[in-house]
Amino acid sequence: MIPTRLHAVADYLLPAAIAALSLSPRRGRATRRIMRVGPVWHYGYTMLTRYEGGLVPAIGMPTHLACDAVGALGFVGAAALLQDEPARDRLLLAAIGLGELAVIAASRRHPPWDARATTDGRQR
Repeated sequence: MIPTRLHAVADYLLPAAIAALSLSPRRGRATRRIMRVGPVWHYGYTMLTRYEGGLVPAIGMPTHLACDAVGALGFVGAAALLQDEPARDRLLLAAIGLGELAVIAASRRHPPWDARATTDGRQR
C-alpha cells in the first residue's frame, strides 16, 4: 500500500508534471486545455485534504481518493471522446488516467494518526 505521506508528495509533483507536458507545441489544443485544467482541480482538493500534504484539513482521505477517481476518469473519458486529437495525445491522456486509478487502488485510505487507520495494528 502507498502511505498517505507518499501519496501527498505525488499529489504535488504529478500535476506539475502533467501541466509541464501540456506546454509542448505538438499537443492538440483540447489536450493542452485538459492537461492544464486537471492539475488545478487536483491542487484544489489536495490542499483541502486531512493528510500530510493538506494545508486546510477539510476533507478526509476517502473523499480525496474519490476526487482523484473523478479526475482520472475525466482523463480516460477525454481520451475516448476526443476523436479529433492526435492518437499520441489520446494515449497520453488514457495513460495519465489509468495510472492515477492504479495509484488510487494502491493508496491507504487514512493517514497514520487517524483512529480509523488501524484495526488490530493493521492499516485498513
